[in-house]
Amino acid sequence: MTARTPRRRDDRGHWWTGRGVERAVIRIVRRLSPGFARRRIGRKTRLHEDLGWDEWYVLRVAGPVRSTLHETLDDRGLLSLRTVGDLVDRVWGAMDAAA
Repeated sequence: MTARTPRRRDDRGHWWTGRGVERAVIRIVRRLSPGFARRRIGRKTRLHEDLGWDEWYVLRVAGPVRSTLHETLDDRGLLSLRTVGDLVDRVWGAMDAAA
């Protein structure tokens, strides 16, 4: 018997794996960080220290997350994010767990 990869459903009913959410979030962060070495962006990348985002620039991820991953994130929650991994976990946590 093989273990199934955990999956969650977004607000439009599309299924995602944790790895798929991570890849999509990293692509979004890369698009919002022109001039930064694309290969260096990963879960441990710090939004403020590494990418130079100010606390308000973090709010720019809300639109692309909504259009790509179909999840609406709370602005207050976005302001508390420190790393790309925190953003991945926030999006994954917002999705509905599979029954």
